[in-house]
Amino acid sequence: MAEDHEELFASELRAAIERSGLSLTAISHRLRARHRPVSVATLSNWQSGRSLPGGEQSFGVVAALEELLGRSPDSLASLVGGPRLRGRGVREAQFMGRRTSREVFREALEELGFESARKYAHERVFHQYTLIDSDAEVQRFDYRLVVRALESGSCRLPAVHILEETEPNIAPVYTPLEGCSVGRSVAWPDRRAYGVELLVDGQLDAGQVVTFAYRVEMKARAEDLTAAMYSVPRRANDVLLEVEFRGDRKPVACERYRRTEAGETITATRLDHRDRLQVSEARFGPGTFGLRWQWESEGGDGVPDVGPDVLAQEELDDPVGDGFDLVV
Repeated sequence: MAEDHEELFASELRAAIERSGLSLTAISHRLRARHRPVSVATLSNWQSGRSLPGGEQSFGVVAALEELLGRSPDSLASLVGGPRLRGRGVREAQFMGRRTSREVFREALEELGFESARKYAHERVFHQYTLIDSDAEVQRFDYRLVVRALESGSCRLPAVHILEETEPNIAPVYTPLEGCSVGRSVAWPDRRAYGVELLVDGQLDAGQVVTFAYRVEMKARAEDLTAAMYSVPRRANDVLLEVEFRGDRKPVACERYRRTEAGETITATRLDHRDRLQVSEARFGPGTFGLRWQWESEGGDGVPDVGPDVLAQEELDDPVGDGFDLVV
């Protein structure tokens, strides 16, 4: 009988660590030097199978582990599920029963009628504007796309979201803004998965280019969101992602994230004079790009707000740690 995901990831990680000859403490220190801090206790839990990486930031730790231990890109990450292929992508959902977020995502796509990549329109130009307001209970994500039809007939794209356990399990509201309508929908509260089929207005010829826009509203606190990600399955001419922050709370430790078949790139960034973060790429894809951040503490002292439970666990398990564990 095939090994479960948990057992396979643990055994592969354990074998890679043994071959490297490095102690868990040495690995933890080297990951911290690469700006991927993770506690010795967490590494021990991962290699023993007591827990699995379960967050978008933890996925970055796994990518760094692959490089550090001489593994090929995605050889470990594929065993715990990668980031969502499209949508808001706040944080990677943890395992739900025996299904990974990738598997749930794939099932949602099939339910919406996207059995193959040929069913997607080709995203040529993409712009995502995200408004995160710490004084509001609803966060807004506006998407504007220029797409090319790959087939004659109807032109469509999916929008699928899988919510993190810490987020309110409330269906997003999808609103067409220009040149499109909402077709089929998926609402699976038990899997925390929601999505819709976006139909571009009119019938198109193969190769025809059109523009459309839509909005997604999520009922969540600003503090529940720590990233804005998007993935493109084909090369796009231009991609632009902006996140604007309003209200009293501000993000800290901000970074740009970029992942392709060639690997992962992370660079520090900061808010501009409009309280915005931005990432843009020309001729990007296929791959994932986006922005990530932590939240300033309630007192506004510039210290990341990671919660007392995480700090307490870090202090107990990793006395030389630097303040937080990236398992979310």
